[in-house]
Amino acid sequence: MRKKVLLIVPHPDDELLVGGGLLRTLVKSRAYEAYVVYTTNGDFFPHEGEARLRESVRVLTEFVGMEESHIIFLGYGDGWRDGGHLYYQNGDVPLVSMAGRTETYGLKGHEDYRYTRSGRHSAYRRADFKQDLKEVIAGVRADLLLVVDFDWHADHRAASLLVEECLGELFRQDASYRPLVLKRFGYDGVWKGRADFFDLPRRETVLTGLSRTPYTPEEELRFAMPEDCATPYLSQNAFYHALRCYRSQEAWQRVDEIINIDEVFFQRNTDNLLYTAKISASSGDPEYLRDFKLFDCGDVTEKELILKECGWKPAEDDVEKKVWIRFETPRTVGRIAAYAIGSGAAERLEAVFSFDTGAEPVHMEIRSDGKRNFCTFAPREGVREMSLKIEAWEGTFWGITELEILPPEEKGLPETLERLLYQGDRLKVTEVVKRRLKIEKAILSLKRKIFRWLPNSYSLRRYYPEIAEETWVPVRYRAAYIAELLRMKGK
Repeated sequence: MRKKVLLIVPHPDDELLVGGGLLRTLVKSRAYEAYVVYTTNGDFFPHEGEARLRESVRVLTEFVGMEESHIIFLGYGDGWRDGGHLYYQNGDVPLVSMAGRTETYGLKGHEDYRYTRSGRHSAYRRADFKQDLKEVIAGVRADLLLVVDFDWHADHRAASLLVEECLGELFRQDASYRPLVLKRFGYDGVWKGRADFFDLPRRETVLTGLSRTPYTPEEELRFAMPEDCATPYLSQNAFYHALRCYRSQEAWQRVDEIINIDEVFFQRNTDNLLYTAKISASSGDPEYLRDFKLFDCGDVTEKELILKECGWKPAEDDVEKKVWIRFETPRTVGRIAAYAIGSGAAERLEAVFSFDTGAEPVHMEIRSDGKRNFCTFAPREGVREMSLKIEAWEGTFWGITELEILPPEEKGLPETLERLLYQGDRLKVTEVVKRRLKIEKAILSLKRKIFRWLPNSYSLRRYYPEIAEETWVPVRYRAAYIAELLRMKGK
């Protein structure tokens, strides 16, 4: 049986940005059966919603080569009329989307997930959103999850956090489900990447925002872009033609930023023994230690990360500052990873892990920068109970946001994925290649200039909202648009 890969993204066209190359490779190799979930319909501009859904079906069936029945539209809104975000919705009153809707929808003949399953639509409420997403993940039960990471866009952030929330619950409920989880940014290095696609020598993807994430460059997993998607000759580039399918977004104009010779992912560990353990604490909520969230956000719509309560933090008057862990069966422990977030001031956090077997305790100094603190040690075998005790706690902390108690052996990537890791650029640079790349770059620049003066109907409808529902854009609006450009150019 083929393995399953599930790609989870917010908007139609994000599947290309978050994992288009790797997904195409896995499907074409017939090693994986692919599923894709869109959490929203991309209908911030209401007239574009159904168009984007139809475009996504074309891209996934033609470019990726997957079955249309494996394309899942959750059908939630893209943007909300009263501000805020669905991620924070409470109560029974659903939010109203920018498209004026209050419940999920899909395409005629390809309905939204809840309608397909239950014959009804889900209301625009956080609880419904989470239930739909969790059911999809549990139902597909993919071996490999490709998930959008915490990007600059509110819908990207919400999808990233909610997927983690769902996975944390599923891992605690089902000890047999431990997929490989790879996350990727759709903005950093991609939509907001460097426009270096035609540069020589060709460079690997450059991520500029890692300092603001839980990751380090050493944790990057770089997968090679398929050769037919990495070729600098756009007329032959399959990825470029896939971008062209999204006429509503005109993403092709950013092709020299979006397309790279590699795709960078970050792996989230799912082997945490804490998921199946019983835990308690002298104070504070220890469940934060195993919720699979490395942090939580107080407002996904703000550019800068605003943290909310997201970690185990003992009370100030707690003299024990301790967490007790009890496993159902004896375990062998050989690695520990911990994440903690502080205020950024001078902080100090030291912990000691003790074992009921009498084995030597493990001492660990934990940085408060949100990144992984990791230690390995001689395996402690036959552990049924262990504890975490804070020996030093100085400064202001949000707490320990995640704790991973791990077996001695780290699981490597499956061989099918290991073979796909980036090994260097295969393009042979000659004078002919150099001249052709200059021509390709010039042609792209010319196409952009033409589009600036002669945009398609989707772009004009954004510029003139009063014709959003028109089937055809009246000629007078095109003339008015050109006149406005000439006026602005003359200033």
